[in-house]
Amino acid sequence: MWAKITHHSTLQHQQNPLSQSKKSVIAMSKHLEIAPDKHPGQTLNKDQKQFNTLVKKIKAVREDIEAVRELDLTLRRLGEERVRPAEEQSVQAARTWVLALHESPFKSRLSKKMAQKFSEIMVEEIQSILNTTAGEGDTTLQEIFAQYEGSGRTYEEIQEDKEQLMKSMAAEELNNLYGMSLNVEDLSDPAILQKMMADKQAEYEAAERARAERQARRKKSEATLAAEEKRRAAEATVKKTAKKIYMDLVRHFHPDKEQDEQLRAEKTEVMKQITTAYEADDHLQLLELQLSLLTGRDNAVLNFDKAQLRYFNQTLQRQLFELQQEYYFASPEGNGNPYAMLFAHDRARMLDNIERFVRHLNQATKGMRSNARIIQTEAVFKAFVRDYELPEDWFEDMEFGL
Repeated sequence: MWAKITHHSTLQHQQNPLSQSKKSVIAMSKHLEIAPDKHPGQTLNKDQKQFNTLVKKIKAVREDIEAVRELDLTLRRLGEERVRPAEEQSVQAARTWVLALHESPFKSRLSKKMAQKFSEIMVEEIQSILNTTAGEGDTTLQEIFAQYEGSGRTYEEIQEDKEQLMKSMAAEELNNLYGMSLNVEDLSDPAILQKMMADKQAEYEAAERARAERQARRKKSEATLAAEEKRRAAEATVKKTAKKIYMDLVRHFHPDKEQDEQLRAEKTEVMKQITTAYEADDHLQLLELQLSLLTGRDNAVLNFDKAQLRYFNQTLQRQLFELQQEYYFASPEGNGNPYAMLFAHDRARMLDNIERFVRHLNQATKGMRSNARIIQTEAVFKAFVRDYELPEDWFEDMEFGL
């Protein structure tokens, strides 16, 4: 159609670490950054710089996710309140306009060539209405569309034929890309499609395992073995550190022994964050929670050697990639918001997009209503048919190989 993860605490008791959780943990990322020692000439090495960069990027994407979710909700609400009514009025005006063309007494006075063009115009105009949410179920327009389309098929049959063609193309594309043997009918059965995709994934994983086994059988150099052992040791150290941080947090925030009802409720919420981060191997979130909720704790990353920090950076890179995916699916484009075309990252600009589009729809409605009136004269009717520019029908060209 033309159409944060923020954790709050109400606790006001003095000297309670939970009072720190009023602020979003996102805002605490600055405590994680590695600063050069105070010795003259001291600079950060490559891995330390990369750590700081990744922390900043993760913080930025988290904030973007929080912001885009709020904007998406605003866009949906204003879309329903402002855009949808304007769209429905526009569609109704377009319908009135199309019916005025269909019922015009002047169409019988068109030359044969112009009569053919008029049929193509009607197919184009009616299809544009039937493609909208407000007009898609209009059986009257569907019947008129079939009359002008001229193949003798009903509107449903025409749409089914197009859908079959698109499915055929999709099946061919999947078969070419993944070496599958899909039929057109398979695309209508999610179970079959899912099984075929699972089989291909299983084949890929089996091939990867076989490749890994072949590599494992090859004799490795001492340097390679040493590097692998160093990486395993670094991974073990990072995970051990994460577990220590987890246990430190659990000791302070486990709610079971808390007598105060309000404190127990708040500790329960904090424990959910702690447990979720630990079970997801989100070492950065655990570290943020420790530094933001517990005073006097040192940044554990400062004690990592080069191999350990490099492994930690790899986990941050994966986390950044996952957050970027999360951002896409939180955005109007990624979550199927019907008003995604009006989205902007800047709230003021998005609101302006909405208002400008509503004005456009209102102007289109006014224009359609005016057209339906002035088309009642033969000269205007014929001038309209003569001057109408039909779009190139790429779909038909593709279908018939023209």
